[in-house]
Amino acid sequence: MERIRRWLKNEKGFTLIEMALVLIIIGIILGAVVKGKNLIRSAEQKKVYTKFIGAWNLAYLGFYERTGLRLGDTWNATIAVPAAGQDGRADTAAGLVGAETDIGRGALLTSTLIANYYGLRDIGLEPPTTNVAASPWQYNYTDNNGAVHALRVAFKFNLAGNYNYMFIDNLPGELGIALDTMVDGEAGAAAGDFLAVNAADATLASWPIATTVGGARWRMQF
Repeated sequence: MERIRRWLKNEKGFTLIEMALVLIIIGIILGAVVKGKNLIRSAEQKKVYTKFIGAWNLAYLGFYERTGLRLGDTWNATIAVPAAGQDGRADTAAGLVGAETDIGRGALLTSTLIANYYGLRDIGLEPPTTNVAASPWQYNYTDNNGAVHALRVAFKFNLAGNYNYMFIDNLPGELGIALDTMVDGEAGAAAGDFLAVNAADATLASWPIATTVGGARWRMQF
């Protein structure tokens, strides 16, 4: 016991320098973890743009190049009695007037129910490949808090501005900001071709904060 008491008496604690070095090392490790997490998040956002949002933009362009028609234009409102058909205005509403529907989104791929209309597969084009194989118009995105958002695309027409656009709903603010920067070069929610909107597709002055869900419009070239 006497030997143990002498050993404990002589045992020294950490010096300030040693403690400082430990704290520095911990800080470096934590910084690397945060940086790695940010890099993973950035890579996932770029993937959403390349594989999903950007890919649907290319599909829209490819469809027009082959047909001279607008992808998702299923309703002709310019005739005396509006009916299924094309009028140059995208609507993604399965040959009906009104809001976009999943049936209408399905018609982006092929249409056997709508008169005088083609989908991508009807003209030999394949839709983008997403992480929701049965619904290529959908992409499941996991936000910074681990929540999953089912992003969906549709094509619509803005009467006031006289332009067709891609509508993306269930879009968290963090991803909206990233996509806006990729499309327009800066996160200007109310300016450029990529605009922030709410779930009802009304324009917003700024992007929702972080993971708060809204939507976006991406103006098409025609």
